[in-house]
Amino acid sequence: MKCVFLANSAWYLKNFRLGTLRSFSHRSDVVCVFPVGNDDRLLDDEFSVSRITMQAAGKNPIRELQALYSLWRAFRLHNPDVVYSFNPKTNLYALFVCWMLRIPCVPNVSGVGVASQLRGPLGVIYDLLAGFSYRRATHVYFQNRDDYNTFIKRGWVLPEKAELIPGSGVDLSRFQSTPRQCGPLRFLMAARLIKQKGVIEYLEAAQALLDEGFQVEFWLAGVSDNSSRAVDSQLIEAFAKQPGIEFCGHVEDMPAILSQVDCVVLPSYYPEGIPRSLIEAAAAGKVIITTDTPGCRDIVDRERNGFLIPPESVKGLSDAMKHIISLSPESLSEMKAASRAFAESRFDENIVIKSYVESAERIASE
Repeated sequence: MKCVFLANSAWYLKNFRLGTLRSFSHRSDVVCVFPVGNDDRLLDDEFSVSRITMQAAGKNPIRELQALYSLWRAFRLHNPDVVYSFNPKTNLYALFVCWMLRIPCVPNVSGVGVASQLRGPLGVIYDLLAGFSYRRATHVYFQNRDDYNTFIKRGWVLPEKAELIPGSGVDLSRFQSTPRQCGPLRFLMAARLIKQKGVIEYLEAAQALLDEGFQVEFWLAGVSDNSSRAVDSQLIEAFAKQPGIEFCGHVEDMPAILSQVDCVVLPSYYPEGIPRSLIEAAAAGKVIITTDTPGCRDIVDRERNGFLIPPESVKGLSDAMKHIISLSPESLSEMKAASRAFAESRFDENIVIKSYVESAERIASE
């Protein structure tokens, strides 16, 4: 059996789907398909790869037709038995091309990205395209119940073809819930440095607490995506110059940085699947503060391991931070332990891998 895994970058497949790829490579032929990019050699040493021409945020009609043709050529060349796709745009394109070539396609809905915020003619076009494409899926994975319910309600996916899975899952063995060494309480936000991730709200809340004299530290990790959504780099630089502030930039070793903090913050109002940074935070046994929005809310277990706040609320975020600062060491340890237990019960990547293997077996038997 030959399986194609399609995503918007080699980086995504390596960082979010490597366990699945390796599991499949033991039982079938695996081909990784992704756009040409700076990181497009990350998988070359381990898997067969195929590069296509596609821009993640491209809107030029001619280039988008070229992207569809590039994908069509890749699928014709490899002639897979099934295509597993990820990311909003690649999902739509994979579904359309697979429909033309009569190849089973199984997309993974990890949030719908900025497409959910489209209004006017573009919003209508997206809805029509999404409805047409997803109705032709063989099976559809959803990472949060909000998206699951929305797609079924709109008639884009039949209930019998829809399945909820726990995000991308994580390799729990890479993360350890160990007591941190002594020092001030430490908060971390790790995300793309775009406004919709709540970066500015985090900076303002941190500044407010420092101005009030709280002896805590605030760390920020991530890089900009160089788009109009990016947070001004000068704002980040000014933030990093203050006492109690640490800007970490791009971080490769998430287990290492998580071992040095107490609480992970993601005040996102971006349409998320289930944020990987929060799954990893739970696996590492960290208290979590995030927004009461689709995807984000799925990682907080009824205030046992963290707190939900309103989106775009600096006051809500600073109040939640103060709550955590006020906790006794025993209460803080209990919440950290609850995070790890929640990750073990819900977000083990083996749960996700098992579901994918079962779907491949069903398709092979049909």
